[in-house]
Amino acid sequence: MAKPVKVDEILTDKNEFKSDFSIAYSNITRKTGSFSPITYQTNGGDFVTIPTYLGIDSSNQDYINYGTALKYGISKDLEVFSNLNFYTSDTHTSGNSFETQSDKGFNNLNLGLTYQIKKEDDKPSFLVGGSVDLLENAQFSDNHKQTQKFKSYSFFATSYYTVDPLVFLIKADYRLNLKKEDANKSLDNGEIIVLTPQIYFAVNPFANLNWGIKYQFTGKNKVDEKIVSNSGSSVSMLFGVSYEFNSKTIFALDYEKNDNNEYSMNNINMSLSYKF
Repeated sequence: MAKPVKVDEILTDKNEFKSDFSIAYSNITRKTGSFSPITYQTNGGDFVTIPTYLGIDSSNQDYINYGTALKYGISKDLEVFSNLNFYTSDTHTSGNSFETQSDKGFNNLNLGLTYQIKKEDDKPSFLVGGSVDLLENAQFSDNHKQTQKFKSYSFFATSYYTVDPLVFLIKADYRLNLKKEDANKSLDNGEIIVLTPQIYFAVNPFANLNWGIKYQFTGKNKVDEKIVSNSGSSVSMLFGVSYEFNSKTIFALDYEKNDNNEYSMNNINMSLSYKF
């Protein structure tokens, strides 16, 4: 059996391009009385910030992220990539009044590198990488938006090992968010550490199933110099399936559920990868 296609596709072949198109739907419910942005990691590994506008008692938010990625293999061990994200959002709040807020626009544009330190043989493979948000949409507490430059950085390490027909994969991510300011408004998201162990099962040479967990630690979030959410940890359950239509086209569907003391979030991600 072939290795799971999503593991095989971690690194783009030398002198080849690969494009990814994804649509991720998130449903977020919260019971609180504050404005507190949530940083969410997409299926492609990049981070986006979801501004949450909350009513007096509770809110229910439908958030859709539209992402496109372009990757190029500089060498057999080095890849450069860029991700571009847009979004639409509808937030329904209830309390003393019932309101609906709609929003849409640009989210972020990043640029990064992935380097394979060691290929898989009788020992696990090992890859490292990092990216910077060249442009990032910051939405402040007064609903004002401003594009920020070089304010968010991501670093990651990935390792996997095959025991046919299973592949054991683990990925560690670190997200550094610098303080964003505009006039007398500020947004200071906490640093994020993510650890994701997963298992991929090759049903046949074309179809794969995967499941795993995602542990995430998030530092304190501050809005206008005030702490709006304390540091804390959460654990998500991950499930997914992917199918290789041909040697150039792969479709993947993934689900993530995250419940913690501040919010409940369900994520569904569909992605299509194409080599050229």
